Amino acid sequence: MHDHLLTTEQTTDEGTLKVLDRPTDSNQQGRACAIRAAGEGGADRVCAPCPPALTGGESQNKDEDDVKVDWCTVTWKPEPDEVLGLNIHALLIRLMGDVVGAEVPGMLGYATGFKFYQLSYGALISVGRLDYGGECHQGRARLDLSGTGCAQVENWLLLQSEIAAFPAVKLTRVDLAYDSIDGAFGVEDAFDWYLQGEFNAGGRNPRYSTPGDWGNPSYATGEGLRYGRTFEVGRRENGKMLRSYEKGRQLGDSTSPWTRFEVEIRNIDRDIPLDILTDRQKYFVGAYDCLQRLINSAPQKIATYQKEGEISLERFIYFASIGYGKLIQVLRTRFSPEEIIQILARPGLPRRLEKSILSGFNAQSPPGARQKKKRDGGVYS
Repeated sequence: MHDHLLTTEQTTDEGTLKVLDRPTDSNQQGRACAIRAAGEGGADRVCAPCPPALTGGESQNKDEDDVKVDWCTVTWKPEPDEVLGLNIHALLIRLMGDVVGAEVPGMLGYATGFKFYQLSYGALISVGRLDYGGECHQGRARLDLSGTGCAQVENWLLLQSEIAAFPAVKLTRVDLAYDSIDGAFGVEDAFDWYLQGEFNAGGRNPRYSTPGDWGNPSYATGEGLRYGRTFEVGRRENGKMLRSYEKGRQLGDSTSPWTRFEVEIRNIDRDIPLDILTDRQKYFVGAYDCLQRLINSAPQKIATYQKEGEISLERFIYFASIGYGKLIQVLRTRFSPEEIIQILARPGLPRRLEKSILSGFNAQSPPGARQKKKRDGGVYS
């Protein structure tokens, strides 16, 4: 199967990986595989990315919809002779572009696993995972797309149509998210809706919880560090819940009004229709009617990955300045700027920037006056 594959080595933060170059046979272009190197203790072999196979109609704007898929888990019963690692890798290439894959131990009772990555700045960033085999799941396979992976999907209609052809396919978890970037709606609104009975199901309100920084007096004064609050309605074990949380403050910006509303739906006492992946607003509002208010509000044109990247980058700059600013000042007396960068830089990405960078975040200009204000005011947590 691999006679036409050439092996090279690539060094990343995860170590030196044996990367399989794309097939030399033109008839095999677009096909990919992931295998573990033979021999005990051998390094993982990882598929090199092939060009994305676009089929027409692909969206180039991942943030054009108000409601986004932020997690997706699908299970199905593959054919006994199906080469799952190769087939799912090829599917992810069609959905996301360049993807590499490596075999890993199975989890959750599965015998075999594959992790799929995109490569950026020398770092392998996980976008999904496949598990299959073993005696625990009646021959079913499982594909998880993380929030980072979902953000890279260019065409949800293509994914929906592809998995619709899987034998005995089921969606077992889908998270739908809406971002109120400007804070037009917040966690206190969700709490008010609860008190007004707008999450009522079957004659009574579901359980709720309020993790986070609710007792902090800084929320009343509007000054000082605020670490973020969460309001949750429902329970995961019942198959449906809402999480509303202060996303900007979770990322470390105490002044950010950005709030995320996230509905998690699981196939507990319900089937999840496949068109939830493309008719997202309908199912988001269908989970809790009060969420219609979010959809009716003025559309926001700020790409969430851009906003997340800006907050995270400014936070890193702030802490780098606090921790190493004086050292860099000393280095400037001995080295040129290029030499300082050469001395200090290393391959890879900070974890908090992975999703934003993969999604197209571009630090177009220095944080400037806003960053100086934050350094002086100390509003980062």
